[in-house]
Amino acid sequence: MKEISKWSYEFSKNATPVEYIKSGEIVKFIMEDGLGGLIQTDDQLLKDLDFSKCNGAAGPVYMEGAEPGDVLAVDILDITVADHGVVCTIEHVGPLWSSCELRTRRVEIQDGYALFNDVRFPIDPMIGVIGTAPDGEDVPSGHIFDGGGNMDNRKIRKGVTVWLPVRVPGGLLAMGDLHANMADGEHIGTGIEIAGEAVVRVRLLKNVELHWPVTETQDAWYVNTCGDTCDIAIERGYKELHRLIAKAYGWDMTDTAIYMSLQGYLEANQACLMAGDGGNTFRVGTPKVADKPRLIG
Repeated sequence: MKEISKWSYEFSKNATPVEYIKSGEIVKFIMEDGLGGLIQTDDQLLKDLDFSKCNGAAGPVYMEGAEPGDVLAVDILDITVADHGVVCTIEHVGPLWSSCELRTRRVEIQDGYALFNDVRFPIDPMIGVIGTAPDGEDVPSGHIFDGGGNMDNRKIRKGVTVWLPVRVPGGLLAMGDLHANMADGEHIGTGIEIAGEAVVRVRLLKNVELHWPVTETQDAWYVNTCGDTCDIAIERGYKELHRLIAKAYGWDMTDTAIYMSLQGYLEANQACLMAGDGGNTFRVGTPKVADKPRLIG
């Protein structure tokens, strides 16, 4: 199994691959926490942090044979995390900042549980940053775009598949920013930021039209989108899901729209990114139907 431990801080078509893989290979991505390992104690505050060294992504990895118009399927086989992480408030970030102060809390992880004050709750590790390179300008790994990036979708956990559009030769897959836990919205700007490893299988699908990343869980499909406003992000997600369902089920666009109003999900991923970072991020989903074709693959 190949191990990826070199980090990058942008998704770029000009990035030099750190490894080359074939379809179906299993790869281990070794990741520092989303704060670059620079915050370890309660007396360290994010105001002193160099944010250009945050949200790094291990990679990129070059998929042999991948060309624009293809799709990479990333099957998340396992995620393991360190024995502690940190959660911090960020100045002027999130809807509750006016009632908060700058604070860092180190969170211990014991036997699969996080310890916060006098509350103990099970961890649910997830990957915050995952994506492929754009065919245009470089995108910082802390930002969100139509190839993925800092999606902060808490459903990107063990057992799911993330489908990513390929826009440059090799795709240039990278991932990082693990969380032991993160709530929908991550409204203060951090979850439990933690180091760890993700073991994934990467598959190549040729000639698949995909405009936005899709997360496939055991029982649902979710389109991940972003936008300068919530309305823009949500509309993009609905339109892509609309297209995928209509094509897979063979329905016209009106019946598909009606169905989505009956059988659909609208959930927040990350609600504290600024417009310049890609904006708010959402997932727009629908349940799987056992006797209907898959939306992808």
